[in-house]
Amino acid sequence: MNKTVKYILALFVVMVFESCTEGWLDINKDPNVPTTPELSQLLSFSELNMANSLSQGNFIGNNLSGYVHQLVSRETQNYGMGTQANNPYNSWNYMYRYALVDFDAIIQNAEPEGNLIYTGIAKTLKAYLFSIMVDLWGDVPYSEFNVPGVTAPKPDSSKDIYNNLIALLEEAKADLENAEAENLLKPGADDFFYAGDAAKWVKLNNTIQLKLLLQSRKAKSDISEWKNKFDALIADSKFIASDEDFQFWYNAATNPADERHPAYIDEYAGGQVTYYVSPFFYEIMRGSTLNAIDNPFAGINDPRIPYYFYNQLNGDESQNPHEYRNGDFMSIFFASAGPNSAHSNDASTTKIGLYLCGGQYDDGEGTTITGFRQGNGAAPHKMITYAALKFMLAELALTGEINADAKVLLNEGLAAALAHVNSVVAKQTGVPAISQANITQFADAVLAKYDDADDAGKLRIIMTQKWIHNVFNPVDSYTDYRRTGYPALFDPQKTQNPGYGVNPEVNDKSAAQVPLENIASFPRSLYYPTTSETNLNPNMQQKTNLSTPFVFWDK
Repeated sequence: MNKTVKYILALFVVMVFESCTEGWLDINKDPNVPTTPELSQLLSFSELNMANSLSQGNFIGNNLSGYVHQLVSRETQNYGMGTQANNPYNSWNYMYRYALVDFDAIIQNAEPEGNLIYTGIAKTLKAYLFSIMVDLWGDVPYSEFNVPGVTAPKPDSSKDIYNNLIALLEEAKADLENAEAENLLKPGADDFFYAGDAAKWVKLNNTIQLKLLLQSRKAKSDISEWKNKFDALIADSKFIASDEDFQFWYNAATNPADERHPAYIDEYAGGQVTYYVSPFFYEIMRGSTLNAIDNPFAGINDPRIPYYFYNQLNGDESQNPHEYRNGDFMSIFFASAGPNSAHSNDASTTKIGLYLCGGQYDDGEGTTITGFRQGNGAAPHKMITYAALKFMLAELALTGEINADAKVLLNEGLAAALAHVNSVVAKQTGVPAISQANITQFADAVLAKYDDADDAGKLRIIMTQKWIHNVFNPVDSYTDYRRTGYPALFDPQKTQNPGYGVNPEVNDKSAAQVPLENIASFPRSLYYPTTSETNLNPNMQQKTNLSTPFVFWDK
C-alpha cells in the first residue's frame, strides 16, 4: 500500500469525521488552521504526528533500520539514503511542519492562560523532537524556527541547540511542577502518553535530560555546566518507572481510521514482504557465528526470537532461489551483488513478527502469511522505555559517570526488555509469554559473557543488548553507534572463511556464499531534504561528505 496515500486518507478522516472514536484519532478539526485554538486537539494531533514521523511506514524508521543492520532495505542498500530519498524527509516534514509547529501553538496559547500542564508537556516534547533532529541532521534551524516573517531560517550549531533544549526542559519541568497548574485546564485522554499526569511527565522530562547528557558525555565542554546538571539529575533520581515507558501504542482499531501499527499494515496486507530482517541481526540473537564470527553472545539463543521474527517455512524449500537461509529463517544480505536477492519469495521469506508490529508469533508451524488473519497490529512505537533507561544507566556506571554496579543495571535492563516483549504479547490472544525461567536463564548466560569480557567488551554487551531491545527505534541505535562504536555492525571481513558462509545445505536454490558490493563509508549524519530545504532556503547548504562527523557529540 502507498503509505503517503494511507496517511493522507487518515488525516482526511481526522479532519472531517463528526463522530467520536475510542481510539487515538478522536479529532474532528484541522488543528493546523484553528480559528480558536483547541489545546486538546492540538496536543493529540501533535503527539500523533511526532510518533508517525519516527515510526515505520513512509518515514525514517524504514531506511534507518537498514543503517543499523536490523533490516535490509532494497531502497537504501549499502547506506544509500540519498538527497532525494523519500522516507526520511517525510519525517522531516512531519516533525518540522506539523508536530513542532503545533507544540509552539500549544505553548503560545496555553502559557498566557496559565494552563501550564499543557505548556510543560509541549515544551518537553518540543525539546525531545528537536534533539532527534539534531541527532539525525546536526545543525538545523532552531532560533529562527517558526518565526513569523522568516522565510529562510538559518541553522544553529548542534551544540547550541542542545544547550537550548536542556534549558527548555528545565522550563518545562517548572511548568509541570507549578502548584497552581493543577487547578487549571489539564489534559486527559487527549494526552496519549500519560493522560495529563504531571508527575509522570516530570519523570519523562528528567529522563530526556539524562539522555541528552549521556549522549554528550564525550563532549562535556560543549554543554554548559554539564556535570552540575548531570549530578543534580542523578541525585534526584526521578526517572520513568517500569510502567511509564515513553511510547506510542498503535492498536487493533480499523474504523473510522486504521490505527494499527504502520509496519503491520505494510507487511500483512498484500501478501508481499516489505521488511527484510538482517541476517546479521538474526545471527546475533541466535548466537550464531556465520556472519558475526565475534558474536558477543555466541551460543546463546535469545528467547525473544519467535516474538521478533516469523518464519513462513517449516523445513520445506523456498519458492525460488534464495540468498540466505539459516534453518527456516530466510532473508537477503546488506549490499548484495548476488543474483538471488531479487527473486520473489514472498511466501518463503521471514516476516517481522509480533513484537515489532503486532504481527504473528512464530510457533514453529511455518504457515504462509495471508493477509490480516495473523496478529492484530497492536504494538507500540518505542521512544524511551524503562529498559532503555536501565541500559543508559549501565553505560554510565561502566564508564565511571555514576557510582553504581553496571552488571546489576544490565541485569535489570535485560529483565525489563523481556518484560516489554510480554507487554505486547498481552495485547494478543493465545500467545504464550516468555516464562520467568527463560528470562532468568537468558540473563544468566549474558551476564556470564559480561563477566568474561574486558571493559570494551562489557560496553559492547550493554550497547548490543540495548540495540536488540530498541528494534524499530533506529534513531537511538544510530546515535549510540556513532558515539560509542557499538554494536559492532556487519562487516564482510569478519565472516566465516571463505566469505559469507551461508546456506549449510547448498542446493540448486542456494549458494555457499553471496558476493557483496564494496561496503560504502558509514554516514555520520543524514542529508538535508533537497526539495523542501536546500533548494528553497539559501541558508541551508547541503552536506558533501557524510563520512565526517557533523554532530557535536560524535567524537
